[in-house]
Amino acid sequence: MSHIDSFKHELVGLLGYLPVYHPLEKIDGDFNCNSSQLLFGGGSGEHPALVIENPTSAVAYFLSEVIEHEKELEHWEEIISPYLNYDFSELLTFYEWDIERFSSFHKMSKSESLPNPSDGNDTERWLILGIGEFVFFSMPELAEELISKLEKPYKNFHHMSYNNIMVVPPNFPVYANGGNKFFKK
Repeated sequence: MSHIDSFKHELVGLLGYLPVYHPLEKIDGDFNCNSSQLLFGGGSGEHPALVIENPTSAVAYFLSEVIEHEKELEHWEEIISPYLNYDFSELLTFYEWDIERFSSFHKMSKSESLPNPSDGNDTERWLILGIGEFVFFSMPELAEELISKLEKPYKNFHHMSYNNIMVVPPNFPVYANGGNKFFKK
């Protein structure tokens, strides 16, 4: 049994070989996180954990990237700027990751089996932007403070850029004791 199984959580999807979880309660143990965060891996008994410390900032970084290419959204710069106060490395906490884990993750991030693989140059940036895009479109409640300030936030989007978290289809059995995030029975 992995550490995550000791706590209420739901499966959000999979990024390559890594499960993506949303904790439904505060977790303090092999790793620390809460229901305002996302988690890759489940700790001991599974892949070591990676916590996305601030999904709202990840969304802000994603939107800042979008603004560079979509000039009609430049008016969002002032709205998102207060959420850009983290370095990418501060948004990610790796628990018990060793060189082998980082190397494996870096290799997986470049896999052609992903819809939008990393170019291999800045894996952390690729991950943060992907999480930001995912939260923006699929779990906006994790960044509600920011997204609620944007008028018609989805109007100008016509393409996906980083979509790599694959959702587990309905009726597939999942081990998460909170079920499948997007398919509740």
